Amino acid sequence: MSDSPVGVERVFRRGVLVGVVAGLMVWARAPFAPRNLWGEDGARFFLHALEDGWIEPMGRSLAGYFHFLPRLLGPVGTLVPIEWAPAALFVCGAAAVAWFSATIYLADSLVGGRRAAFALALMPVLLPITGFESIANLANLHFLMLCATAVVLVGEQETQGRRINDTLLATVVGLTSPTTLGLIPLAAARVWLDRNEGRRLAPVVVGWIVGIGVQLLLIATLADESREMASDRSVQKIGFLFLERVVSYNLVPFWPRISGEDASTVTASLVLRALVGAACLAVIGLLLARAFVMARRREDERRAVFLIAVPATAVFFFTSASWLVGSEPRYAVFSAFCLVWALLTVTVDLSVRVLKIVLAVFLVLAVTTHWVPSDLRRTGPTWKDGIDLAVDKCRLDPDSVPVVPILPEGWSVPLSCNHLNVG
Repeated sequence: MSDSPVGVERVFRRGVLVGVVAGLMVWARAPFAPRNLWGEDGARFFLHALEDGWIEPMGRSLAGYFHFLPRLLGPVGTLVPIEWAPAALFVCGAAAVAWFSATIYLADSLVGGRRAAFALALMPVLLPITGFESIANLANLHFLMLCATAVVLVGEQETQGRRINDTLLATVVGLTSPTTLGLIPLAAARVWLDRNEGRRLAPVVVGWIVGIGVQLLLIATLADESREMASDRSVQKIGFLFLERVVSYNLVPFWPRISGEDASTVTASLVLRALVGAACLAVIGLLLARAFVMARRREDERRAVFLIAVPATAVFFFTSASWLVGSEPRYAVFSAFCLVWALLTVTVDLSVRVLKIVLAVFLVLAVTTHWVPSDLRRTGPTWKDGIDLAVDKCRLDPDSVPVVPILPEGWSVPLSCNHLNVG
């Protein structure tokens, strides 16, 4: 990045453009999202704000922890006519993703080159695993936010604007979810490098520590419910789902989806799937080892450290999350991002152009062949139809509390007739 004002402004404009593209990509992958609310977005963040205002729900825990950013954005749905609430929350979520992607693009992510930085910036939206349940909703926004926070922990904050933005992001992600603890390997690597170079603790690391510290303090003192922990802690199953959901599904074109239940019993098909995933992981490992050796020869200590820390974070996050709370697809999003990030990083050291082209083709095909999100995320009732039925019910019984179904199946939002302006 150029240090001149003109150069900084030019790069900033490109970052904003990347953010706009990312927001549009959210809509392109999830055009159904503005038609209905998703899970906690409707039944918790929107409904609590509708009933109790903006401020009071900010202090409520959900599933044992506090959701700062979704609680902050959820009330926006109450500012528009109620039938537009899903669209309002969709826009908020897309704007947040635009922020994350712009931040990734502007950060010093080690991938080298504008095209690689552009691809990495869009990965939180384009990753096939994002389409399982994390696309276009507020409840799972922190898994995408982790991607941007990881990158800023690696990057150098050369300008005042970057320092403010990156520190804010690192603080907000900690306030939003305790899964931020999964960034420990990257934060430790950043601290170690800064100390070796005689620098003070970076503001972005301080922000991360403050955010997660406040989150843990709130959990210890104010949380009114505990998180349900995982009951199935099979090491073999966790390892298989890592190969399946972090590696194969995001790197192998046309790779079919599989549920956690399907992975409970060993079959010949599962063994074959595991072997393919292991082969992909072995290739990635060889590429990373080669890039690490080359970085050490060039005495590029920072690059060498993060070539270890980034894939280590991918393994640490998924395995620890799966062990503690379960191996649902959403817990694979951040680890898959780290894996693709590591792949894009090693392409800088590939001297054979054909290998770069092959890698790019595989990534593009993996994205395009898994473009359509899962049925769980995109099929079901629409908010407008539910509101119309609720209004009809209120006209017959003004004292009733109609229930509007949302996604996924089994979730709903109870609305009083006053909220529907009927009665």
